[in-house]
Amino acid sequence: MTPGDFFLLFGIFYQMVQSGIDIGGFWIHLQEPVAAMRRVYFFLDYDVEADRKGMPLPPVRQGVEFENVSFDYPDGRNALNEVNLVLPVGELVAFVGPTGAGKTSLAYLIPAFLTPTRGRVLIDGRDVAHASLDSLRAQIAYVFQEHLLLSETIRENLLLANPQATEAEMYSALETASCLDFIDALPARIDTPLGRSGNTLSVGQQQRLCIARGLIREARILILDEPTAALDPQTENALLGAILRAKRDRLVIVIAHRLSTIRRADRIIFLEKGEVADNDSHDALMADPASRYRRFVELQGL
Repeated sequence: MTPGDFFLLFGIFYQMVQSGIDIGGFWIHLQEPVAAMRRVYFFLDYDVEADRKGMPLPPVRQGVEFENVSFDYPDGRNALNEVNLVLPVGELVAFVGPTGAGKTSLAYLIPAFLTPTRGRVLIDGRDVAHASLDSLRAQIAYVFQEHLLLSETIRENLLLANPQATEAEMYSALETASCLDFIDALPARIDTPLGRSGNTLSVGQQQRLCIARGLIREARILILDEPTAALDPQTENALLGAILRAKRDRLVIVIAHRLSTIRRADRIIFLEKGEVADNDSHDALMADPASRYRRFVELQGL
């Protein structure tokens, strides 16, 4: 074999081996985008909420009414049973009760995140089931317990709730939610990017910013799920004062466990095992020896 034949054969075998390595590595490289593709297809295949072609809901003026409302989970468990409530605009109402009492389920019925198994939810006397979802949810601002912030700027997070909000309206909402103290310390103030899920802010700051985003919607019904859970007493007191001012032209519903938050509500709805056990002010319920709410407070040693 001549040197030329040797190098020719070596080159042929090298290319064959390299091709084999490339074929084997192809499957490994293919796995890199598979996780992302799986997430994309998960959302593409996800069941979307049914579009409801109901009647447009006019601006809320009176409030919300629960009429013999019951709700059962798909597995048959009962979450709410024969709830009857009237919640007028201008009140601060607290939903209180032990874990699993049905507080969040009751609140979810108002924006139609859940649909009653029996009974009706009425807004200004109109059945929510017959209203279009867009017009219904345009009247409701729901601030969830989990902080849902984009990695964009504070301004863009606020405009997500109200694209027509002016600079003055944004700063007014931020001041109401006691956000200006930490925003003034940021390099670009409301134009500062927040990072992934707002992780450049503390949990309490994220919570206040989410509340500001709820306030800027100017919705007539504002629902706050544990709004003061991560706040210090001074900030909590300032925020509650702002919420009391905001309730003058809206219905504010607070889901809470902290007595400092609950006691300032106009009315406390105490839920137990899916039923309304008490419905009155803090002072009135504490004066009632048979009150389940009073027992709940005493068990906390408050």
